[in-house]
Amino acid sequence: MKKPFVVLVLQFAVLYVMAQGKNNQIDSKNQKQGAWIENVPELRGEPGYSWEGVYKNNRKEGVWKKYTTSGSIIAEEMYKNNVLNGPAKYYFNDGKLMSRGNFVATDIDGQKDTIRVLDPATNEEREVEIVRQGNPVMHGEWRVFDEETGKYSTQYYEYGELRDAPVDTSAAKAAKPQGNALPHEQKSSLPKKKKQ
Repeated sequence: MKKPFVVLVLQFAVLYVMAQGKNNQIDSKNQKQGAWIENVPELRGEPGYSWEGVYKNNRKEGVWKKYTTSGSIIAEEMYKNNVLNGPAKYYFNDGKLMSRGNFVATDIDGQKDTIRVLDPATNEEREVEIVRQGNPVMHGEWRVFDEETGKYSTQYYEYGELRDAPVDTSAAKAAKPQGNALPHEQKSSLPKKKKQ
């Protein structure tokens, strides 16, 4: 009777190992692809944790979940193009919801721009390529647990800045300045030329 049990346990072990083999895949271009599990050890007094999510061309995409080393969930975050962008939830160690809200990415991680730089020693002008890093900011309504009162409070953010009143996201998008856009990326107010 013990023999079928041992066979069953071995089958489950083989299936588990096979399932694990589909995680953490690197393609021919040495880029992370598909389901991924990352374990981060304890460092300088900070507790260790693990991440689970999906990579697409070496960039985090979709929902990523963060767990303590004991398996309790710490966070659920939405990534787009390797930057926090979308709903997020954060939890206390006991699993109780600490806060939830949304992030908006103000820059795309890895976006490249070319700028002209004047060399102060030679006065020569040259073009330099810079690579932007993604910058997520809180936006919209956030529900946050207040440990003193034992209740949730609501906070409102407009592109990272705390506000007193709810954020009207449609008006905020329309009123958002285009200061981050380069001149050739801004919309022109001139009438379009007619085709002849």
